[in-house]
Amino acid sequence: MFTGMSDLSEVLLAVIFFLCGFTVAFTLIALKLRASTAKTVLDWATGAMITAAGLSVVVLLLLIVAFLSDDFSLDIVRKFSSKDLPFYYKISALWAGPTGSFLLWSVGVFVLFVLWLMTSANKQLAIGNTKFGAIVLSIGAGVCLAFTAILIFLAKPFVVCSSTVIDGVGLDPLLRNFWMFVHLPLLFVGYSAFLIPFVVILAAVFAGIAKDSDIYPVREKAPSFERSKKYIDQVEFKAPPELSNEVYRRLKPWLLVGICFLAVGIVTGARWSYIELGWGSYWAWDSVENVSLLPLLVSLAALHSLIGIRVADKFRFWTIILAPLPFILCLFVAFVTRSGILPSLHSFTHTVSSWQSTWRSPDFSTALSVFIVCCFLLWLICIICMVKSSSISLLQASGFHLDKREALFWADVVFVLTAVAIGVVTFWPVIWQAITSFDLVVTLPPLFYNRIILVAAVFLAFLVGCAALTDLKEHRGFILQLLGCCAAGLLCFGFLLRYGQIPLLLKLTCGICVFSFIAVLIKLVLNLKQAGQIASGIAHLGLLLLVVAAGFSSDRLSVQTILNEEESFELGEYELFYDSFRSESVAGVIKEGPEIVLVKENLQKKLWPHQCLYPNGQRAAEVAVHTGLLEDVYISFDRLSKTGSVIVTAKVKPFMLLLWLAAVLIVAGLALALFEKEP
Repeated sequence: MFTGMSDLSEVLLAVIFFLCGFTVAFTLIALKLRASTAKTVLDWATGAMITAAGLSVVVLLLLIVAFLSDDFSLDIVRKFSSKDLPFYYKISALWAGPTGSFLLWSVGVFVLFVLWLMTSANKQLAIGNTKFGAIVLSIGAGVCLAFTAILIFLAKPFVVCSSTVIDGVGLDPLLRNFWMFVHLPLLFVGYSAFLIPFVVILAAVFAGIAKDSDIYPVREKAPSFERSKKYIDQVEFKAPPELSNEVYRRLKPWLLVGICFLAVGIVTGARWSYIELGWGSYWAWDSVENVSLLPLLVSLAALHSLIGIRVADKFRFWTIILAPLPFILCLFVAFVTRSGILPSLHSFTHTVSSWQSTWRSPDFSTALSVFIVCCFLLWLICIICMVKSSSISLLQASGFHLDKREALFWADVVFVLTAVAIGVVTFWPVIWQAITSFDLVVTLPPLFYNRIILVAAVFLAFLVGCAALTDLKEHRGFILQLLGCCAAGLLCFGFLLRYGQIPLLLKLTCGICVFSFIAVLIKLVLNLKQAGQIASGIAHLGLLLLVVAAGFSSDRLSVQTILNEEESFELGEYELFYDSFRSESVAGVIKEGPEIVLVKENLQKKLWPHQCLYPNGQRAAEVAVHTGLLEDVYISFDRLSKTGSVIVTAKVKPFMLLLWLAAVLIVAGLALALFEKEP
């Protein structure tokens, strides 16, 4: 039965490949046809892509059925599933391996691209300019064609096992967690949504309807003999017709969807690593974690550029540069994750051998790198076309003042420079080896990355407050509001400077965050009273809370100790007693670990960090976490000593509850922005 399903799925993939190729060919032909004929061809091409998207969903459903039916004749099911897996873990086993996860991403790309095509306003936009519509379809179908080609010729999700198998290997124990169940699907929705800005911006430029106006750069001082008179204010790119504001407005929801899902995906991954992996941290500054931040940072810069178009009718050139980049960076993240070019904690040593030969093969790495290079070259040609069609003139203005336009520009600069800094530092060993031909094994401590992020966060927090104050200038009592914000920030900084036992940079960060928090809160209250926009205010409040919580949580108290029964040790204000060693078996899984009693004043709570031994011999550690209002106590069972004593690690993590709340506020603000009407 399922061999036939495998054959059917391969036929469907071949049909999808043909439909994408048909769309690319006919949309390129449509560029040479008359408008009326071209519209007919574009309708055919759109229908072909809708059919391809529908078939891609059918292929995914067939693979899900294979997992739920324990079809171990398929190699992917044998490697990542087993009969004893619960229903929901059998579904998540589909994306536990790279083959299934790439199929899931491919389906997301097809579906979201077709959703964009089927939206009436976007369809009218494309038909209104047949050249633009043809290029949109050709680029989008070309990307879908590349995904399908990799699935057919390299990933091969429906390969049949050469021998009969009664049961599968099973899902990696570390992946048997709710947060990992949702982590990858959320990421792939975000990755797929970034295809829309990539396609639309490139099509607009190549169709000749994206002649831009302004780049808003750093204000530079004039020559010394004119210094007291004027300053250079901006560089203006003047060109004939501009891309309509409607196109830019239609890009914003897709950027928001991508950012929202990518942010939720990263947060769920952080939560998973915090409670499952036993690292004692939600973020380890691993190479895969580092590169996953790049599309998020660049997409946030692109979003602020789009807002700048509405606020000051500028930033179009910035948008054209930044909006296509997140999709390219998402491809790059996939390459880094699966190619093994950088060492990573995201390689599970006991499961790597089962799929490494496919995804870390030279053929796959080459195909994915060629795909990335092609997308990058399209983006580069797009930028060159824009620069060549623009003329530069210098505009002068007097004095320095920080308005919302400048705040948005500087936010773009901070986001981009932070992404560049993280990328360069992460890849420095590879860069050094390429330059000198010598191997360089350098592992920078988390503190180094924390400093980079904290410095960037200080600037962003200050800009958030300044942007909020610029919106309050027209309201009554502005001077009083400004003085109140400054006073609150200075009081916080002064108090921490006098009594806080934390680094000076963190004290400064807290002062600036309080200043900005009060400003954003005032603006949010006024907008609520006037039925104005509140999404950005909620997201910015979450950002400020996140900066403070992350700053404090990185400065933790940690103790590793050896305990015998009825012994205790102190962890800050807590006392921890080793009560007894507990062992139990649940559904064939043996769970063993010490029961630790946590005591502090009126608090007494028993925690059970333990290790799980699965029937297939795989092991996983389950940490125990006590979540308090101001701090978490985090305990992991490392191992048994030769004498039978237990070795445990205990940590105090400040403001973790605040950190998760901040993440929820940011995502809520982004989600709410999808439904707010433009002013």
